Amino acid sequence: MSLVEAVVLVDNNSVDTGRVKAVHGLSIYIEYGRHFILFDTGPSPDILQYNSEALNIDLSLLDFVVISHLHSDHVGGLPYVGWVSPSIKTYIPYASGHYFEQLVRKNGLTPVEVLGWTSLDRDLFISKPFYGPPWEHVLVVRSVEGLVLFTGCSHPGINMVVDEVSSYFGDEVYAVIGGLHLNSAPDNIVYNTIDRLVKKVSKIAPLHCSGDKVLEYMVRKYNDKLLKAMAGSTITL
Repeated sequence: MSLVEAVVLVDNNSVDTGRVKAVHGLSIYIEYGRHFILFDTGPSPDILQYNSEALNIDLSLLDFVVISHLHSDHVGGLPYVGWVSPSIKTYIPYASGHYFEQLVRKNGLTPVEVLGWTSLDRDLFISKPFYGPPWEHVLVVRSVEGLVLFTGCSHPGINMVVDEVSSYFGDEVYAVIGGLHLNSAPDNIVYNTIDRLVKKVSKIAPLHCSGDKVLEYMVRKYNDKLLKAMAGSTITL
């Protein structure tokens, strides 16, 4: 097993707005062993290009792309990926439909629809699709500490997804990195979700649609489990 290094390319917040743009969306560049992966692409090719160049991330070296779900703030950067890294496999969720497959092909990429648990390498997987709506899957990396989950928005519910992944692999989830879909949730839902989640995982990096309440609650109550990250941040596990 190798170290997992993740660079947040696109997020609602930025470590330095003068250097890396903040915008509503998500894209994470991941290095794992000999693999270079892009998880989601943000809302636009211009943002993806600007931030990746500002952070010295060369997306022409990508091995493949994983799209968590089909919302525009996660797929809008595909034209830039197709320009710099044509023909690479782009894993798209179940029931993506003919239109999205054609969009991926139009941008010079090779769509692969994920219908179930998918192994990309010995310690690198895409989960089965979960229904939110919409259909959504997560990227799972087996690290030296345990399983690391990369989530787009967690529309199906992050605790259910963690339980399913842990059960499938027979291993604990060490970290969750990505959107938790709690931005507009009432306080009691936010608190209950995080209270349950911290009992299952050791580290949480809430991004994108997780919301300020999640960050504030974790700083106050679970700061030892918080990986504070945003566009421009690097997370190494």
